Formats: sequence, C-alpha cells, structure tokens
Amino acid sequence: MLRKLAFGVLILIIAAVVWRYYHNTQTQPRAQRAAPVVLFEVQPSQIKASLEALGSARAAESVTLTASVTEKVSNIHFKQGQFVQKGETLITLANEEELAQLSIAKIELAEQQREYKRIEKLVKQKSVSASELDRLQSSIDTARGRIAQVQATLKDRVIKAPFDGLLGLRNISVGTLLKPGDEITTLDSVDHLEMDFDLAEIYLPRIKVGQVLDAHSVAYPEHIFKGEIVTLDSRVNPSTRNIKVRAKIDNPQRLLRPGMLLTLDIINQQRTSLMLPEEAVFMRADQHLVYKITDHMVAKEQQIEIGLRQNGKVEVIKGLKQGDNIVWQGLLKVKPGAKVKTQVESWRGDKT
Repeated sequence: MLRKLAFGVLILIIAAVVWRYYHNTQTQPRAQRAAPVVLFEVQPSQIKASLEALGSARAAESVTLTASVTEKVSNIHFKQGQFVQKGETLITLANEEELAQLSIAKIELAEQQREYKRIEKLVKQKSVSASELDRLQSSIDTARGRIAQVQATLKDRVIKAPFDGLLGLRNISVGTLLKPGDEITTLDSVDHLEMDFDLAEIYLPRIKVGQVLDAHSVAYPEHIFKGEIVTLDSRVNPSTRNIKVRAKIDNPQRLLRPGMLLTLDIINQQRTSLMLPEEAVFMRADQHLVYKITDHMVAKEQQIEIGLRQNGKVEVIKGLKQGDNIVWQGLLKVKPGAKVKTQVESWRGDKT
C-alpha cells in the first residue's frame, strides 16, 4: 500500500513540474536573438549619365605619299614608323639633269644681265636704239622664267611631309623607278584622332558641340582617352533616323592608331546623389523597399523612390537621407521590427 502511495505522489510531482514549465514558456517567451547583417551607410557619390557609341578611329589628317613624276629614287631620308615634322624631307629623286639645266639657265641670265648693262650705257650715249634694251629685257625675263621652271621640276623630285605625323611602312628602295601614283608610304596625324558615329534622333536634345566624352580601347583597358564632340551633321538620315556625330579624341602619347575600335561614353549629365547597392533593395508589388535601421538597431521597412541604375548601384531620389543605415547583406534573416546586429565580412575590406 505504501508503495502505491509513493508512486502516486511521484506522479503528482512530475505533473506539477511539467505544468509549471509549459506555463512559464507561454507567459514569458524567450528573448529574440538579433540577426547578424551587413549594413550600408548612405552617402552621396558622383554619378554620371552617359550615352554609349561604338566606332573606328581615324586620323584627323591622313595621306598616301606618292611621286608626281617618273624618276629613280636617289635617297631615302626616313625610317618606317618614324614621327616626322611638317616640311621634313622624306625622299629625293634623281635630279642631276635638272641641276645641270638650272646651272645653264643661271649662266644665261647672268649673261643677259651683263649685256643689258652694256647696252644701257650705249643707249645713254645714243649710240644704240632704245628698242635694243626692250629686246634684252625680254631675254632676261625668259631666262628667269626658265630658272623658275627648272626649280619647280627640282621641287617635284623632293618629297616632303605635308604635316606632322606618323609614317607607315616603306614600300620603295633606293634605285626604285617611281611612277606617278606609286605608293611610297602613308602619313597619319595621330596627336588627335577623329571618330564618326551614329546616334538615334531621340538623343539629339542631349548632345551638343563641345560636350566631353571618354574613349576606351580593348588594347588599353585601364586607360581613358579624353575627347569632345566637334560637330553634328546638318541632317538626320531619313532611312535610319540617326544623326552622324563627329568626335575628336586626344592622343598625346600616340597610343591609339587609326582603325582601332573605340567605345565612347558621352557624358551628358554629372551630379552628386545618394547611391545604394542594388542588392539592398527589394520589391513588393510596384514598391521599392529597404530595411532601414533605427538607433536601437531595429529593422523597419522603408519605401524609396529610385532613379538611375549604374554599375551595380541604384540612385535614391526619395525615402532616405545621408547617414542612414540600411541592411545590405542578410535580407532573408530580417523581418520588420526585428533586432539586428552588425556583421563585418573581412573579404569586403572597407567596402561596407
């Protein structure tokens, strides 16, 4: 009997302990743990709105050097790939015959001038008719004309650089018989390059002459080449509804070459605005939301109005101010009204 009584008392004690445990858990819930998240402090940053264009660069000045007469190459004064100045001699053609003709013409001129002085004295003495002076003057003028003609012929046998630029490959050798139209080499002005590209007519209000741009080349991915729009075509193509635009690109180090493919960023707006990481923004219906953190480290939903998206960031037009903290990483761990704690991820460095 005593054994049954003790067993009953034990059952009552266990039941009381269980009832008290469940009663305490229901009336006094355990404190909620703060979710670890990565925060982002809202700060202003520079953003730029731009239009992108693609095209091939070309030299502002470009020419294929050729001869204008048929003659052998006597001397070559340049190296292929050399940068030359305007007026620098590049090629000399054989000119011995022309030099001899020039010498003879100068001798004839000197002789006619001496004869003119002699006859002039005789005319003053009235020993010779004045008409003789007119004949000699005509001979002098003819001799001068012959000299000018030979000098022009000699000039055709010296080929000079018409402007500052970079020479291309040499296609001739000493002794080559050049004929008019034979290619000697190419010359390109490369301190500034030009590029023509098409823009849709819808962008016409957003571009103007003098507008700055950045040019990029796959050959120099870390280099930004500065430039500007120099002119717009006078008409829009009625078939494509595009307008042709010409840009000038600075190339002071002569890294770019004519024919290279370039990407242009035409900067038409630059301003300071609040930018957020795109992954910090979530949507509900047509609303853009973020989790804004209060001073007591509590997350609350905050509706925002967004603007430009650029390079993984989104512009905030309305809903946040400078210095606000929002949840950047860990959105799935957070609910409205939940407490959070800052988590620092070492792989992000100072980006948080």
